[in-house]
Amino acid sequence: MTLSFVGRVAARYHVDTRSLLAALVEVDRLQNLLGSVRPDSEVYLNAAARARLSVLSQIPEESLRRALPAWAQEEPRPLYAPGPTAMLTAGVDKVVGWGPACPGCVAVRTGRRDGARVYLAPHRQVCGRHRYWSMAVPGTGGLLVGLASQPEVVLAQRRHQRLLRGSPIGQEAFETARAVTAWWWSLGWPEETLWPARLEATRPAEEAAGRWRVLARDLVAYPETVTVAAVLADPGVRRRLIADAGGHLPYRLGNLPSLIGELTERLGRPWIADRLSPLTLGPLFTWAHKASTGEAGYGAAPLKLGLWEVHSGHRPRHLAEDLADHDRRARGGNTEGQSASKHRRGHSRKGDRSFTTGLAHARDYAAANGHLATRKDTVQDGFPLGDWMSNQRSHHLGMPLWRSTALHALDPWWNAPWPTQWQRTWHRAKTHTQAHGPLDAAAGFPGTDISLGEWLHLQCTRYPQLHPEQRRLLGELGIDSVAAAIARPRRHNIRAAAEEALAHARAWAAEHGSLAEVHTSTVHDGYPLGRWLVGQRGRAGLGKISAERAEALAAIDPWWRPPWHLRWQRDYHHARRQAHLVGGSDPSVYWSVMSESARAWLKAQQRLWKELHPSQQHLLAGIGITAAGVLPGVALPVPVVPVPVIGPPTALDRAAHPEKLGDARARRDHALTHARRWATEHDHLAVPSDHLTDSGFPLGRWLAEQRRRAKTRSRHGAPPPAHAQVLADLDPWWNPPWDMQWQRSYYRARDHVHACLPWDPARRILVAQGSALGYWVKSQRGVYDQLHPGQRELLTAIGITEGTKRRRPTDSPEKR
Repeated sequence: MTLSFVGRVAARYHVDTRSLLAALVEVDRLQNLLGSVRPDSEVYLNAAARARLSVLSQIPEESLRRALPAWAQEEPRPLYAPGPTAMLTAGVDKVVGWGPACPGCVAVRTGRRDGARVYLAPHRQVCGRHRYWSMAVPGTGGLLVGLASQPEVVLAQRRHQRLLRGSPIGQEAFETARAVTAWWWSLGWPEETLWPARLEATRPAEEAAGRWRVLARDLVAYPETVTVAAVLADPGVRRRLIADAGGHLPYRLGNLPSLIGELTERLGRPWIADRLSPLTLGPLFTWAHKASTGEAGYGAAPLKLGLWEVHSGHRPRHLAEDLADHDRRARGGNTEGQSASKHRRGHSRKGDRSFTTGLAHARDYAAANGHLATRKDTVQDGFPLGDWMSNQRSHHLGMPLWRSTALHALDPWWNAPWPTQWQRTWHRAKTHTQAHGPLDAAAGFPGTDISLGEWLHLQCTRYPQLHPEQRRLLGELGIDSVAAAIARPRRHNIRAAAEEALAHARAWAAEHGSLAEVHTSTVHDGYPLGRWLVGQRGRAGLGKISAERAEALAAIDPWWRPPWHLRWQRDYHHARRQAHLVGGSDPSVYWSVMSESARAWLKAQQRLWKELHPSQQHLLAGIGITAAGVLPGVALPVPVVPVPVIGPPTALDRAAHPEKLGDARARRDHALTHARRWATEHDHLAVPSDHLTDSGFPLGRWLAEQRRRAKTRSRHGAPPPAHAQVLADLDPWWNPPWDMQWQRSYYRARDHVHACLPWDPARRILVAQGSALGYWVKSQRGVYDQLHPGQRELLTAIGITEGTKRRRPTDSPEKR
């Protein structure tokens, strides 16, 4: 270390280290010396100070640079006058990996017995020749521990060196193994007898047993750390681990017997298999979880994929932090006070408080449901528990021990490596078995509902491909490999299934007033009502639904399948619900308190009254809306239209709302009608892609699709579609070979000219100068030569020509 070298130079001049440093950095009787000299300090010198020390020690700077790792690590700034500067620092944040040098080695290399402190890699902490362990002790110059009675530590260093020479990932494997053995050390397994014996055998007489346990962790566990590192770096072990996983992510270390067997054999601890098998967290489980995917490979590739990354919550704490905690406890203090100023690594006070809050809600949910397999949208007492649990599952590999233990106590399967939907359904099956007894797979799971019975049969058909832990869970339901092989599908009673679906539909309509708001993803009390109702609507459109089923649905909601778009029906029910909450069918009462979106929708229906289906007019009349005025008041005679009999689409259906009824010609004619209206009003078809007409028709999206199809047909040499000529008659440039954004900007400029606003591109006089339109006109003058001939033709029509871009604006009369 640089400060150790300065101390040795000071000893040759018979002065102390502090005095030599003060003389080294003195400038005009001012000392550019920052910090204080402590036994565990390091010093950083700037270039001027390094030059002085080189002259003083009579050693070239290049030699010092090679010998001292921290020689040019930092460039401290002068405290007073410019010149030589030294900065002293101590602590684990700046000075790491050091220790006292072996005195025998120092004497052999220098001929003197002066002590020295050196930076040490992990495999350099052991001196095999003189049998010493070099230990860094915060606040001191370090400690040398004799290893005469510990030959296994010296042998471990030789194995460590062979590992580093023979494996490109030996160093990374050792750092991961050090985190693993430090984790085991913190667990304090009672079966472990070698570590306590080694700890007592190496303890100096002047060290207390408790303090020595903190200091000697790396020394005592060093042989086992090297052994674990060799296992982790072995490509054969990783191959067998991947084979054990079988394409699944492990839930516990017991799912990877080859890894546990290898560690048990090499460590010589038969009991450790029982300790490792149930582990679902920690640095070893995290490493195995990543390695089991097989994506990291077997050579140096894992370095790039995070296989050897140790999460901050799993890294061993710095020795200074552990020692400070121990000393505080020995004095009768409280370690919580230390946490208030500097929190433990891998933790944060804010994160711990947030976790505690979420854990309280998770405890309430688990008490009510018996598990933590929440949905993503689960809310518990106003708290987004589903999102919170999803976050915990995504970060469970780096989770501190106390957090994982708290969640594991609520639900051992909270972080299962399969979808939470599977776990929720398993809990449904578990509840069924508790209430009705074991499942009968051979009889088709009688007594279960349709969805649960089908799920159970699906698990039986996939039994060999399931995760081992999933098969174990199914065994709790009475389904093993034999039962899975003889399982029969759930008997599907069509009439009972239809009655179940209709019951859910009735319950939904009773709660919401109609079936219009049932979407494809709607689930009612666990039943997929949305998918079932979409299927019934599709079958009715093809005329394949029975009259009995159609009547049952019509009894629930007469307009369960209207001949117009379902979005119209949903908007209608939204408006009707607001009207009934206030004034029933009197618009003069409910209009002022209705939402702005509902009022806008009702006004649009008044404008399009003649285009509405008679039944739509009838429904609107029920809440007082007619074609008279913006604020309806007088009801027009509206024909009473009976509820239609469900059957194939009729001509009346196609005329009412063709864009959703499968008639391609009617849809196209309907879209062309909207296009004609736009072209009549704006004199072009450069419609924004997100534009919707007053009736809700997506004209912009439809035109964009027509342009795409026309260009595709042109590339393949096919003739244009028949309606392309109709669009060309409305706007010759409806599908230009350039970007539509350019075309829209051009039409804005053309409308500017037609509005007789100031316009002189040659003199750059525009009412919109400085705006987006002004910048666009300016850019067209600059790129005129690169434009398409058609673009030039259009620009010429509004006064922008090739000569325009070369003309400069003349001075105004005022300037002349």
